[in-house]
Amino acid sequence: MEIRIRSDDIVNIPEAARQLGRPKMTLYRWIKANKILYAELGGVLFIPKSEIERLKNKKAAEPDKTQQP
Repeated sequence: MEIRIRSDDIVNIPEAARQLGRPKMTLYRWIKANKILYAELGGVLFIPKSEIERLKNKKAAEPDKTQQP
């Protein structure tokens, strides 16, 4: 089976963490727990941009815990 990945469809862990506003270690924990999709190319981990968008949308849909009813 062949999977093709374009370089403009993925970002490295530091960039993904920056875009998500999360620490890099959080992304590594999510990868280890199989909570997010990733690709490993030449020993370097990458996150698909579609996965970043999914996580952003999920975060946007979560209720704001700082507001009280």
